[in-house]
Amino acid sequence: MIKIHHANILISRGDCSQFLRELLERELDFKITRNPDFLTIEGESFGIDDARYLERWAMGKPFQGEIKVAFVVSKSLTFEAQNALLKTLEEPVGGAHFFIHLPSLGNILPTFLSRVSVAHIDEKTSEDFKVQTDFIRGDIKKRLSLVKLVSEKKDKGDVKKFIDELECVARGERLDSLGVKNILTAKVFATTRGSSPKILLEWLACVL
Repeated sequence: MIKIHHANILISRGDCSQFLRELLERELDFKITRNPDFLTIEGESFGIDDARYLERWAMGKPFQGEIKVAFVVSKSLTFEAQNALLKTLEEPVGGAHFFIHLPSLGNILPTFLSRVSVAHIDEKTSEDFKVQTDFIRGDIKKRLSLVKLVSEKKDKGDVKKFIDELECVARGERLDSLGVKNILTAKVFATTRGSSPKILLEWLACVL
């Protein structure tokens, strides 16, 4: 169960619309079906035009009741869009709630992140993340041994996924902001053509 904030990021690689439906009905008694106060914005990338539209929407009063909800579904938010929404998220109009569904926090600016509540809603257990947890908690010797273990897999995608999942564990382990920033940096470079996920993991082993 998550605590609803006025601005929320839902991290999931799958569809979370049903999760949100149940959450809103349970926590806010807000039903989304045929509700003029429920807005959905979907697209590959959420850009500046989307942000400006959302700003205008947020300024209006609800048509019914005292609550209005915006649900943004996208693979990424442009930096321009994030900067444009900072004031709206920091000083929301009463009754407005924002839910942004993303697959990861890889491109989210620290200033934007500071204004939202983040919930990882994929069903994972601590056992699923045991190696990642050991990496976060271990000393440099332990981390480097885990790098070797993870890197033995031939598929680079597995190593990239490991880096991606480190972010989730880091937040659960309350890693400091610099550590989280380093993981996000590694995630960005891991998606760059020609990058070496193993070298990135070795770098993380040294700087976390």
